[in-house]
Amino acid sequence: MITGEHVRELLNREDDAVLVLLRGRAEVVPAPDLDSERCRGAMPVVSGRDLRERLDADPSASGDPDAVAAALDATVREQGG
Repeated sequence: MITGEHVRELLNREDDAVLVLLRGRAEVVPAPDLDSERCRGAMPVVSGRDLRERLDADPSASGDPDAVAAALDATVREQGG
């Protein structure tokens, strides 16, 4: 389950981080780690850069990390993740 804490962590990271589903859990990892053994099988959900761009385009959503998390979680569930 994606939480508001995941969203806050992703948006506050200074490195190029990605929110992924890994072994059934949401996790924020550095983008270069996606090619590592530890992240094998991870499903990328959204990068911090992409999420910031989306939120800049829709400022009404950016104030509530829990609402953003719920929307991301719903999208993942619709895709079967």
